[in-house]
Amino acid sequence: MKSVDLHIHSCYSDGIYTPEQIAKAATRKGIKCISITDHDSIAAQYIVNTEYNNKDLIIIPGIELSAEYKEMELHILGYFIDTENSSLKELVNNLNKQRLKRVEKILYNLKGYDINIKLDDLGVDLDSTIGRSHIANAMVKKGYFDNYKMAFRSYLIKGKPGYVKGFKLTYKEALDIIRESGGVPVLAHPGQIYKKIEVENIIKELKCFGLNGVEVYHPSHSAIDTNKFFNMAKKYKLSITGGSDFHGRANFDDESIGSCGINDLLLSKFIKTKR
Repeated sequence: MKSVDLHIHSCYSDGIYTPEQIAKAATRKGIKCISITDHDSIAAQYIVNTEYNNKDLIIIPGIELSAEYKEMELHILGYFIDTENSSLKELVNNLNKQRLKRVEKILYNLKGYDINIKLDDLGVDLDSTIGRSHIANAMVKKGYFDNYKMAFRSYLIKGKPGYVKGFKLTYKEALDIIRESGGVPVLAHPGQIYKKIEVENIIKELKCFGLNGVEVYHPSHSAIDTNKFFNMAKKYKLSITGGSDFHGRANFDDESIGSCGINDLLLSKFIKTKR
C-alpha cells in the first residue's frame, strides 16, 4: 500500500464512487495524499474545499486530458490546477459537448445492430463527463452482454461497429491549458502508448512545451516498464508520479485506492514543482 495515490477517477467521469466515498476510503487506508483526476472534467474538484481535505488527507486538484501526438493518443494529467480558471472551465465545457456528440453517434451506430440504448439509460448527470464506459455499462444492464469488458471490446474499440473517433486536443493545447491554469502537467501511463518505441521521443518533445513529470508508477506497467520510465524521468529532470488509476471496477489486477502510487519523499519533491 502506497501513501500517495495521484490517479483516481470518480463518478464524474468513468469511475463509480463519489469524491466523498473516495476520500473516506483513502482515509480508512491511511493514505496521506490523493488526487481525483477525472477525464476532461473538474466537477469532482469541489472536494478540495471540504472537510475531507485536512491534515490527515491532502487532496490535490487534478484532471486527465486526452490528447493526440502524431495520431497517437496520449493522456496528460494536470495537478494543482486552478479550477476557477475561466479558460479551463471553458475548455472543459467544450470537451463535454464533444463527448456528448460522440456518444450520440455511437448510440446511432449500435441501433443498426439491434442494440437500443438511449441517453437516459446511461445514468449520467449534466456535471459528469460521458463516454464509452457508460455505454458499455448500459449494454450490460440491459442484458446485451454479461460483462463490461465483453461489451466494450465487441462494439466500442477502434475497428468495431459502434466505434466513433473522439475529439482530441493536441498535446500542445493540453499542456498549455494545464499550465495556464497554474497546473503541473504529467504524462500519464506511458506504458500504454501505442508505439512504445516512441515514448522517449514523446517525452523529449513534450518537455520542450512544458511537461513537468512522468507517471512512472501505474498498475499497467511491468517492472521493466517502471524501471525504464524512472530512468527517463531522471534523465530529463522530470518529476516522478504514480497512482492506481482507480475506477471502482477491475480494470487492472489488484486495483484499489493506494495499490499503486508514490512515497512521501517523491511527493515532497513533486509538490516543490507547484507553480
